[in-house]
Amino acid sequence: MKNFLLIIVFVFFAGVCSAQTIFEENFNYTTGSLLNANGWIPSGSPPSTVNQLLVTSPGLTFTGYPPASGNATTLAATGEDVYRTFTTQTSGSVYMSFLMNVQTAQATGDYIMALSPSASQTNYYARTHLKSSGNGYLIGLSKSNELGGGYIYGTTNLTFNTTYLVVVKHQFLGSAPADTLDDVERVFVFTGTPPSTEPTTSEIGPYVQTGKSDPKDLGYITIRQGSTTAAPTLKLDGIRVMKSWAALLTDVKNEFSIIPSSFELSQNYPNPFNPSTVIKYQVPQNSHVNLSVYDILGNKIATLENQEKAAGSYEVKFDAANIPSGVYFYTIQTGSFSQTKKMILMK
Repeated sequence: MKNFLLIIVFVFFAGVCSAQTIFEENFNYTTGSLLNANGWIPSGSPPSTVNQLLVTSPGLTFTGYPPASGNATTLAATGEDVYRTFTTQTSGSVYMSFLMNVQTAQATGDYIMALSPSASQTNYYARTHLKSSGNGYLIGLSKSNELGGGYIYGTTNLTFNTTYLVVVKHQFLGSAPADTLDDVERVFVFTGTPPSTEPTTSEIGPYVQTGKSDPKDLGYITIRQGSTTAAPTLKLDGIRVMKSWAALLTDVKNEFSIIPSSFELSQNYPNPFNPSTVIKYQVPQNSHVNLSVYDILGNKIATLENQEKAAGSYEVKFDAANIPSGVYFYTIQTGSFSQTKKMILMK
């Protein structure tokens, strides 16, 4: 009986810890492959084909930060931006952590990471910014992409070619997060093992950007390469989105590295949508995947996938800016598996 109770306690505790990490990316994919072939979705319409983000080797390591394993990705001073979804969060705190090793930065600076609400992936919050300062660089933060007040910067001069752990926190405040002005953001930067409890002081914040609306929720994470005259170059690894500080030190499996046990086509999100939506699917073995969209008369509107895919879980963005409102169907075909789901475009 004692052993049985210990097993129950362990399973419960493990489940709680895992639930606190809602997204993890260690780039454990084939070196040289595109991020947009490994579940990340290109941002923009049309997305950039310049400097497309690749899986690069080796990955970054950091004492006391368990997620970093596998490979990394390398950001240039301009090029493709990509994003992924995570389980939408509407309350409490959302932590975005990552490892970075910066080679160059520019005086104007540009942002490299951001979070977004589920209604609009390009409406950015927690924009993490890097700009040069003397022989090093500073990290900055903007709560919104409405830059009326500009970025706020930390005071620590960071060193090039050094790996840092960065934790960006967005805290929902008030009885309802929708369109209030009081959400707080912070940035923490570590050179050594992060503490087991959240520090009371941070590199930036607590920061409330005056006059800027808060997000109703957060459900996207974006990697950005910025502009030629402003952006830094760096290696990025060990990305996490978490609900608690404790999850920062908890080693969990990357949900996107787990091999699925079955074929599956998920319901698009959001639905209804305007003008774009995300479709997720999974394949348990290497397969040729065809994912297409049809109108109510059975006419093919778009082909979203038509290629060989390794076993894994994937996301595809469907942009319907140029087609009319209505009911549409999307179908996946791979080997003997076929499934169709309905979605509604509402402009």
